[in-house]
Amino acid sequence: MLLPRQIENRHILWSALAMLALGLIVPGVFGVKPPQWFAVPQQQEPGQNLAVGSAPTKAQIPATTTPDAKIPDAGATAGITSARPDADQDAMSEQSSLSANPAIVMVPADFARRIPERHLALSGADQKQSFINLVLPLIVASNDELVQRRNAVKAAFDAKNRAMLEKWAVLYRVDPEKLDDAELAKQLLRRVDTIPVSLALAQAAIESGWGTSRFALQGNALFGQWAWTESAGIRPLAASNERAVVRSFGSLLESVRAYMHNLNTHPNYQRFRLARQRLSPQNKTIKAGTLATYLDSYAEIGTAYVDKLRAVMSSNNFDQYARARLR
Repeated sequence: MLLPRQIENRHILWSALAMLALGLIVPGVFGVKPPQWFAVPQQQEPGQNLAVGSAPTKAQIPATTTPDAKIPDAGATAGITSARPDADQDAMSEQSSLSANPAIVMVPADFARRIPERHLALSGADQKQSFINLVLPLIVASNDELVQRRNAVKAAFDAKNRAMLEKWAVLYRVDPEKLDDAELAKQLLRRVDTIPVSLALAQAAIESGWGTSRFALQGNALFGQWAWTESAGIRPLAASNERAVVRSFGSLLESVRAYMHNLNTHPNYQRFRLARQRLSPQNKTIKAGTLATYLDSYAEIGTAYVDKLRAVMSSNNFDQYARARLR
């Protein structure tokens, strides 16, 4: 009877350490150069500083955004523009392997901290486009951060920096005790990876009701993540567990980052991560639809949730944002 208790305690310990690490990333700890958009000149709020090597937490958003960031004109792409695949060297190198992908979409680096009231006054296609304009930059920025982290893990392995690898292991809930550097780096890189943009958009749309749910409006919760402490979120009107709440966040960006960290660390999504690694070279639009298969445990409706994700991606042409980039 002791063994299950030891396993449970060990899992709780690692979860606690990971959450502590995620919340206490400070400049220099991981030696990660911040994504390019962190360097945008900003007017910070009093007492707030951007942490080098991590995405902003709470309200640490670049000053291109105010709490009620301007929503571009409804029904338009609102500054989201397409560029030819040969617009830069990176796109040229990808063109041969991703020829079936849409053109690169350039997204304004406008970061909304919360969903403004004017969003609720819209309906139909206008509200959907408004939601995309709000959430797409946050998804791209969070993926940019993950790319930087992958590079940092690779650099730590190349430098034989075991201490740094173990710091990443705590953050990504990998037990390094019996792993050599190569296996540890392999397991980390399986977790420190991006989420397909179209898939993230679809989940945000479904879980937040296109930005209209009580949890999204009151708690910046775009992805319906659960917590088990009442003070951590908003209690649903009906829940099977009396302690269950929908986790709240200080900003929309914090919600996106937490969602990606959840998919990259939670045991329920191990199959998702394995499939993502296996499909890595594959066309990005194809990969998103395939990876949706492995999110059946995200909602109680199981495989019906997978069907719903694919339907939302398809009917709203989310694949057009597969190669979205911030400008």
